[in-house]
Amino acid sequence: MFDKGTSIVVDGLLISTDGSTKLYLIEPDPSAFKPVASAELLKDGGNQNWAPLALVDGKLLIRDQTRLMCVKVVK
Repeated sequence: MFDKGTSIVVDGLLISTDGSTKLYLIEPDPSAFKPVASAELLKDGGNQNWAPLALVDGKLLIRDQTRLMCVKVVK
């Protein structure tokens, strides 16, 4: 499921990529994988998003090999 993706911890939750096209919000739990939400963000174009994530003022920066995206991730 997860290849060479990256993760950051925000407010006790993980924001993680699968290294390809998907972004996940995950509740950390050593006993099971507990996804809270997911989204296909990088489905058209490059498919290797191994770069570190950055979150500033509710905006997530995510990139693959062909583009950089800024995604609003707050309520």
